[in-house]
Amino acid sequence: MSNLTGPTNPPGPAAPSARLSDLSFSRPIPRAVRKFGYALDPKILEPGDLLLVGDRTNSWTARRIVSAQSHQFSEEHACWYHAAVSGGGFEICEATFSGVKCYEYWDYMTGDYDIKIRRLQNATDKQRSMIAYYAATSARREYGFFNIPNLAWSLAKGNPWSRNFRFSKGVVCSQLYFEACMRLGFLLNNIPPEKVCPAHLSQSSLMTDVPLAWVDV
Repeated sequence: MSNLTGPTNPPGPAAPSARLSDLSFSRPIPRAVRKFGYALDPKILEPGDLLLVGDRTNSWTARRIVSAQSHQFSEEHACWYHAAVSGGGFEICEATFSGVKCYEYWDYMTGDYDIKIRRLQNATDKQRSMIAYYAATSARREYGFFNIPNLAWSLAKGNPWSRNFRFSKGVVCSQLYFEACMRLGFLLNNIPPEKVCPAHLSQSSLMTDVPLAWVDV
């Protein structure tokens, strides 16, 4: 168990109406997911929703991100180390170290992660769908490795407008969602896109939390 303090995932429902394994997917449900036995109910995930992820395994990457965010954010927001964009249902789009990819959400349905779902307020269904669309158009875009030192420095100093050491054309996870929202006129925080971290998205007053629901795998 990690020292992250994100919401504790509840057990699945006592009598789910269907098992996800009865449905068809583009890739097999991983063994770790089947062993855990539950997954987020795809019915609660709409296009354009945001998935914030907390790592219960206390990995080195998660520890570093949480530590950096803790300079400026309370624990309830700093605990999230990753962000992904929902395409609706099982589909997500996320910026990984190997670039922006679109696939299904299985990697986070193993019991090793805390999940928080957020939804943009005062946006139409079409606008939220366009957020998912704009994120997906970034598929194969490279990861913004050179943005990481700038982001870490801005968190340490509390100045997101500080000069960049080096600018990357790539994108980091929270930046992917932030930029998609910007294209529709929603500015989630008054800071440069490359200086946005998961904690910024967790704290944004323009978004609301979505209650979690689980189904059997």
